[in-house]
Amino acid sequence: MIKYTYILTLVLFCFNLQAQRNYIVPEPQIISFPESKQSGFRLSKKTSIEIKGVSPEEPFVKNFISFLTIETGFELKSKVNKKSNIFLSVEEGSLDIGEEGYKITILPKENLTVQANSSKGLFYGLETLKQIIHFTKRKREEDNFNEFDTEVLVTNFKETSNKQNFNAANLTTSGYKNVNETGYYQGLEEVETKSLDVYNITPMIIEDFPRFKYRGMMLDVSRHFMSKDFIKKFIDIIAMHKMNKFHWHLTDDQGWRIEIKNYPKLTEIGSIREKTIIGHARFAGKNPRYDNIIHKGFYTQDEIKEIVKYANEKFIEIIPEIDMPGHTASLIASYPELGTSEEEVKVKTIWGVQDEILKPTENTFNFLDNLFKEVASLFPSNYIHIGGDEARKKQWEESSEVQNIMKELEIEEEDSLQTYFVSRVENILNKYGKKLIGWDEIIEGGLIENATVMSWRGEEGGVIAAQSGNEAIMTPTSHLYFDYYQAKSGEPLAIGGLLTLDKVYSYEPIPEGLDLNEATKILGAQANVWTEYIKTPEMVEYMSVPRMTALSEIVWSKRKERNLEEFKKRLNFFKYFLDKKDINYRKNDFKK
Repeated sequence: MIKYTYILTLVLFCFNLQAQRNYIVPEPQIISFPESKQSGFRLSKKTSIEIKGVSPEEPFVKNFISFLTIETGFELKSKVNKKSNIFLSVEEGSLDIGEEGYKITILPKENLTVQANSSKGLFYGLETLKQIIHFTKRKREEDNFNEFDTEVLVTNFKETSNKQNFNAANLTTSGYKNVNETGYYQGLEEVETKSLDVYNITPMIIEDFPRFKYRGMMLDVSRHFMSKDFIKKFIDIIAMHKMNKFHWHLTDDQGWRIEIKNYPKLTEIGSIREKTIIGHARFAGKNPRYDNIIHKGFYTQDEIKEIVKYANEKFIEIIPEIDMPGHTASLIASYPELGTSEEEVKVKTIWGVQDEILKPTENTFNFLDNLFKEVASLFPSNYIHIGGDEARKKQWEESSEVQNIMKELEIEEEDSLQTYFVSRVENILNKYGKKLIGWDEIIEGGLIENATVMSWRGEEGGVIAAQSGNEAIMTPTSHLYFDYYQAKSGEPLAIGGLLTLDKVYSYEPIPEGLDLNEATKILGAQANVWTEYIKTPEMVEYMSVPRMTALSEIVWSKRKERNLEEFKKRLNFFKYFLDKKDINYRKNDFKK
């Protein structure tokens, strides 16, 4: 019997060597596999769970327990056993891994522990543990699992006591297949792995924390409105990638999507577009075709509160964007007195940059004060995004009223007038406890001291901001515009450009040339999904995933020379979780 024990232990050890390959997305900062001749944590129907520092009723804790039950069939016990326990612990300051970090410890004959300094860190730790549990299940059930399959180990030897031949094939740490009926395994009581009621999780220690504190996705709902239920699903997708910011582009020329009770015309008029251009605006010419279908929709304040609560449960901060002083046709259509032109303005039915711009008068700023008071009350975010991009100054140049304002303020250039406009808005936001974010055009005419710059026209805006002592978020069109084509051919209509999964994965958010202090001003990175040509939730998913998966690793994992092929292997494993959420991801980015 000793001989059989030796052979089986050897096989288990060999399997562990095979399992010691990182399959987690995004890749953890530190992961190690302690050498052991024993299997790791034994997850079974006897396993119990103990939770400290956080309520078991927290949605993310209940979600994890539900996942484990569905994945394994086990109902975790609440009464702690002497062994085979899962310990979840939140204790502020217990680990040197920051607020969002976590530590997972899985060792032979010890309890499985997930520790964190905050509920947020525990949430991310459990997202990783879900992947570990699923991998354990897959490696048990499948002889060949993509790039993470176990080696088929065939051991032939002669049993010396009874001269019978013994052949073992496809032995895994969770069971065996195609083993001839000799009965010899039954005597190995120390090896519980043959039972289908036991999952042996490979020994490992993970210490993990995000590289950047800002890890974001932007979704434009002005051009094409998306339902409340889809917004929740999009938040789920962001959360499963360990990202923590949802930038919600709520207003633009083509639609106003947020209820403001002080100004009901914003939704009565501004949320309705009478028709939409067919095909690409770039090729429309002087006589564009339209679908003649009314496009409308907005979120009530109750719906916004519901969505914000849902996001908070997944530790995602929603940053609303109210675009100004340009991209305001829907606002001006609703309240014409705020516009600069004397001509009638309607909600735009075509894409592209428009001339409409807010008039920088006290009446306008009073309006914005009331507006942002309501917006600030709906969103607990530290930030409000005010756009500031692509504000054409033609109407300011042609307006005698605006030119007189500039003379009174001793402002000589329209770019400087925009800086004045932004500074006035910043004062309003500060009044309601919010910080201002704007696209990199807010730099033109002079950078406001405390403004955060979102750099989209390349990286220059972010560099200027960082060197000036301002915080910046990198979101360049070259690598992070997810409305761009994903291949040279065979793709649905898009705005233009080419941005493959490979190129996204190659991105480095900290530009060369910044010193260490300046580099700390780069808060992180964000990808943008503009929806001029993205009409449905399914298409949002197709354009976002798996490019979002690549971005998640860029902003979470440590800086290094990235291995694209290794990432794609892990991506193939992560596909299970995308399928589980019924995400319409781009399938061509996955190995067949």
